[in-house]
Amino acid sequence: MKYVNLNNILLIFLLFGGILFSFIGGYGSDEDTLALIGAYESMLGGGKLMASRFTPYPVAELGIGFLSYQFGSWSVNLLTFIFMFLSGIFFYLGIDIKFKNKNIILFLILILSNPVLYFDNLEPIDYSWALLPLCLGLFFLKKKYYEIAIIFFGISIGSRIYFFLFLIPIIFLFSEYYKVNLTRKVLIFLGSFFIGGLFYLPFWFESGFSLHWLTAATPYDQGFTGIISRFFYKIIMSFSFITFFCIIFLLFINLKKLNNLKYSKILIGIILINLIIFLFIPAELSYLQPSLLAFYFLIFLNFKKQLIYSLICLHFLSWVIEFQPLKIYYKSNDICNNVEAVSADINPSLQKGRLFQYINSRDKIKCWIKNDDSRSLKILRGDALK
Repeated sequence: MKYVNLNNILLIFLLFGGILFSFIGGYGSDEDTLALIGAYESMLGGGKLMASRFTPYPVAELGIGFLSYQFGSWSVNLLTFIFMFLSGIFFYLGIDIKFKNKNIILFLILILSNPVLYFDNLEPIDYSWALLPLCLGLFFLKKKYYEIAIIFFGISIGSRIYFFLFLIPIIFLFSEYYKVNLTRKVLIFLGSFFIGGLFYLPFWFESGFSLHWLTAATPYDQGFTGIISRFFYKIIMSFSFITFFCIIFLLFINLKKLNNLKYSKILIGIILINLIIFLFIPAELSYLQPSLLAFYFLIFLNFKKQLIYSLICLHFLSWVIEFQPLKIYYKSNDICNNVEAVSADINPSLQKGRLFQYINSRDKIKCWIKNDDSRSLKILRGDALK
């Protein structure tokens, strides 16, 4: 079978699966979903201004809240998944100067087969709501539509405020290939930051011009060892254990053969910034989505097709069955309590893969429902909340 035929089949399979899970996945398993919806509902009709978490995420709160309120879980699940798919397209087109579109399908299969990039974007959560406008900004920056790029960069910041850090490698490293002078780079960055900051003005006013809302829940109570352990373990599991070490091995043996290094500065910059952020808050694996996208592009540029297909096969294997090198002990085994690891032993085992973990987590939304009123029943069924 030719590569192009196999590529089409795999991509259709991934897209069909994403559409199917969007309709049957409900409101997901993340308690932050209800916080996002609650923030929208609190502001509906001129109500009280409320942030969904420690730091507000205005664009995502309005978008996810509106879709959930008007149409139900299927709409926000589907749009979030589409956002991830489009992020891959515009990231590819934004960096690939020669527009080698015949390879874009293989790149999309590579990223979508990753369990984090796939299953975490079938939830009504805000990661790809920030990632897509960032990738669109990159694309329009490449096309030298600077004003449009600034708008999308601003929307990205309005979705997740720390995304302004990714503008540093995108604007100051990548744009050098298009002979953009330093003054224009600074203006693009400041313009993007200004537009993104406008989304947070109401919260700034509400807080009396203080910045106490710029915070997050950090696991510092676990100590330095605990944070470092979580950091490295979760990076590995964002690929799956076997996939991660296969990639490291392949990179090591092909180190001298790496090419396309002119793209490496922007990609490595995105990866390093994302890892620094993750070191500060090593929590959700989806925090790593920008670095996963950049890392897979490096692999895509430098690995042969046969090796890329091998990685895709390992991705799909992790959907079904997963090797777990550690037995992790948690503070509580109740699925409705926050997941907090307290210790771990080396105890290799095989466990259900990410597909089964996703399916089994669909009922977890009931953990965050405190009442049995009509709104709670709608959430359990995935219905529109209006």
